[in-house]
Amino acid sequence: MIETSEKDRLPEQIKALQEEFDEFIYLASHDLKEPARKIVTFGDRLTESLKGKLTAEEHEFFKRMMKAAKRQQAMIDDLLRLSRIKTTTFKKEKIYFHELVDSLIVSKSTDFRFEVPQVVYGDRRQLTFAMQELLHNAEKFSPGQPIIRLESRSIFSTVIASKGLNSSRNYAYLVLSDQGIGISNEVKDDIFRPFFRVNGKLEFPGSGMGLSIIKAIFDKMGGAVWAEPGAVRGASIHILLPTT
Repeated sequence: MIETSEKDRLPEQIKALQEEFDEFIYLASHDLKEPARKIVTFGDRLTESLKGKLTAEEHEFFKRMMKAAKRQQAMIDDLLRLSRIKTTTFKKEKIYFHELVDSLIVSKSTDFRFEVPQVVYGDRRQLTFAMQELLHNAEKFSPGQPIIRLESRSIFSTVIASKGLNSSRNYAYLVLSDQGIGISNEVKDDIFRPFFRVNGKLEFPGSGMGLSIIKAIFDKMGGAVWAEPGAVRGASIHILLPTT
């Protein structure tokens, strides 16, 4: 009887620990934000006041220091955004998805075409952010002219269940594919971890938090997101979104 009681309490304990951890992450990232901002602010002032007074080597040191400080600031900002997503209540709205995708900002050089379901349900603002970030990622990792497609596909209930979702519920299944540098099977799950980077930060700048934030958004809306290597080249991002 005692063993059963302990097992029953375990999910509640895990949930409480997760909430406590999320609260810690929020407070820690919030407190780190201010000193990071001051480093960047005073670093910018020093750079301006010392203009023309530094040697080439000293100027390079300052340049690298400011770049590192601004990257740290971006990482803290994204960590704070991630913690807010986990603690914020999302709306459940009827979203005309074609209109949302049509409103996304796309580079003039990008060949972007889409065929999506009429309606999905979720938080419009958060979904817009997630889709914009996915599109931006596909452009960033596509050398030359980006070729990006977003299309609806049919899906089996077994796949839905394998993502930890209710297979009796209706979902839109979307695939965003590109012809970029691609990913390997070895890292396709790791890319959604906070601060994980497939490529060096010099080659593709960023905080390494983008996909973690996107995953948190889809999870919070009752959906799912995962990645697969492209059949020939590039990569594809697979998305499940509730349609009821």
